[in-house]
Amino acid sequence: MSAGLRKFIPCACTFAALCAGVGSILAAGKGNPLLSAQLILVSLILDGLDGTLARLLHGQTVFGAELDTFVDITSFGIAPAVLLYFYPGGLQTVPALGLALAFLYVMSGAARLSRFRVVDPYRGQRGYLGLPITTAAGFVAAYLIALESPSALELNLSLRDGPLASGFWVAVLAMLALQVSHIRYSKPTKNPKVLIPFMVSIVLLFIPSVAIYSAMLIFAYGIWFAFISPFFFRRFLAHLPPVEGLEAAVEGDDEEDGP
Repeated sequence: MSAGLRKFIPCACTFAALCAGVGSILAAGKGNPLLSAQLILVSLILDGLDGTLARLLHGQTVFGAELDTFVDITSFGIAPAVLLYFYPGGLQTVPALGLALAFLYVMSGAARLSRFRVVDPYRGQRGYLGLPITTAAGFVAAYLIALESPSALELNLSLRDGPLASGFWVAVLAMLALQVSHIRYSKPTKNPKVLIPFMVSIVLLFIPSVAIYSAMLIFAYGIWFAFISPFFFRRFLAHLPPVEGLEAAVEGDDEEDGP
């Protein structure tokens, strides 16, 4: 395989992830929240795949690394904020506060990505400083897919009323704060025991009969990773090679491809 093709394949995957993110924004604006949430998750899968392909094909490039940043802010910063705003009963029902929260969502993601590039010379190889932007995006998308499932009424799922709705908004706000915090997180996507079940769960979200169960699993994982996993960060570091064995700012490494 030629060097040009090895570089093109990961970039094509990254562009596909970007298109999915833009598609999510357009779908939310057109009043199709289910498709919008699903496209965020499609972008999440593609965003994790492009970095893996780049490493397997030895096709890492500076261009690919820079392009990935725009995917992250579009698909996992702007798209979830737009979806939460336009969702029926969502942020648009409280105009001033809703706009403020939508802006806050995007600003938190932008600050998270900017700081990641500035202060993390190992590009997440030794964990993340602050919650990865993909976590909140996947959490939001999974919950809204659950709201669109046939079993939502039976489980009293809502975006406005009830304890689950209150817990959802509290968790989202806490995640936005954790994105710009100094709390350390591991990088779970390198562990097949986490990556494979997570990808399977995302695929199941597209099957209406089981989507709500998969959404609940992702919802629970988001809570665990955001609020509990940092207590086990030292165990994560104990299984990593020493700093001397890592290359700082590996060219072409993708940004935050964690769930």
